[in-house]
Amino acid sequence: MEVHSRHLGPPLQHQVFVNFRGEELRCGFVSHLVEALQRHGINVFIDSLERKGEDLINLFARIEESTIALVIFSERYTESIWCLDELLKIKQRADQGFLKVIPIFFNVEPVTVKQLRGAFGDQFRDREWEYRCDKPRTDRWKEALSSVSCKAGLAFDKRSDESKFVRIILKEVEKELQLQVNPVVIPFPGTRRDISSLGGKGMHIRGSTQEPVDLSRESFRVHDNSSISNQISVFSKAYMDIEHQNNYLRAQLLELSERLQSLNSIIEMSLNFR
Repeated sequence: MEVHSRHLGPPLQHQVFVNFRGEELRCGFVSHLVEALQRHGINVFIDSLERKGEDLINLFARIEESTIALVIFSERYTESIWCLDELLKIKQRADQGFLKVIPIFFNVEPVTVKQLRGAFGDQFRDREWEYRCDKPRTDRWKEALSSVSCKAGLAFDKRSDESKFVRIILKEVEKELQLQVNPVVIPFPGTRRDISSLGGKGMHIRGSTQEPVDLSRESFRVHDNSSISNQISVFSKAYMDIEHQNNYLRAQLLELSERLQSLNSIIEMSLNFR
């Protein structure tokens, strides 16, 4: 097990956990992605050594230490029960609100993952048969695949530019980390208090006017403030999901524009031959 990280000081936690099919992607796309993240000072964890029996517990611990998970779905993803078990833990942490998940569809369509189509689905059904005596586990795998694949993510196909795609992922990770580091802060309503003087049964706090403050009223303000903060958190997450989707659409638009240019060139060449 090896931790990849680059930072100015000792990290408090792994910021990004990468879930992927190692035999398929480790020496290519994932290595380029990890290098780009490290180059921008982002702390990354990937499983880099041969896995042994006890390693899954260690991987779960790394997921718990992370704030972002990149789930890279590829054609051979469902060959690995390790990928699927990691995905269960990732979904659990995301459902608890501790982890932001960004699905990446590498040469597979989101619908292929969600509906278990093609080779991706065939390999999953092989795992289902292999673990037919543990149906609750395979059902959770299926639920996790469906749930995570429905989140706003990024897609790469054979016509995509890998370096551009890595930059898009990097930008999304940086935006999410920035949101986590600099959350919206709501100031406490009311005037600045001088808490140097406390007294009486009601524990009144005296302000600049030396008038007692009703703490029961202040408690209602705290409750209202907490409610507003929760609403802002919900809206912030919704905004980030929309941003992820917009980036996906922009990438698709770029691909379509390039294809249109190629098609126009072919049409122009055919007209010249007439």
